[in-house]
Amino acid sequence: AKKAVNFINEGDCIILDSGSTTTEIAKLLISYKDLTIITNALNIALILGENPNINLIVTGGEFKAPTLSLTGEMAAQPFNNLHANKLFLATAGISSKMQLTYPSLSDLVVKSAMIRSSDEVFLVADSSKIGNTSFASLGSISLIKALITDNKISEEDIKKIEEKNVKIIF
Repeated sequence: AKKAVNFINEGDCIILDSGSTTTEIAKLLISYKDLTIITNALNIALILGENPNINLIVTGGEFKAPTLSLTGEMAAQPFNNLHANKLFLATAGISSKMQLTYPSLSDLVVKSAMIRSSDEVFLVADSSKIGNTSFASLGSISLIKALITDNKISEEDIKKIEEKNVKIIF
């Protein structure tokens, strides 16, 4: 999460996806003076809502208990009218075929809308997610610009990811 903050500047408009790593990023943004943050995560909204200098936009949608997120078509809709400099995207897994995977179909519509409305997409995922496959696939890892991860990633996985023109940030 600390590495992600290096890519966030005052004045940015960023999207924070729901997830444990993006929640850690949110905690590091509390002291910023000029940020617009769009999120579908209620816990992130509560963390950042304490700072009056952060312009906070929360999507609507169907509540999903484990991730405290809003999902489905109602959560995706707002992104059609929004533009962000950067998206910090979470994933349940990165399959061996380098596909971004998630536990439910309702997440895919939201994450696709987030990607479409962002200039740059950063995937934040620790190396334990690589090789994990969940039920639904968003598409190839090539949808993202960079993967922010830990240094426990294998040489083989580094090669596979870089072949998809994705930068790896440790």
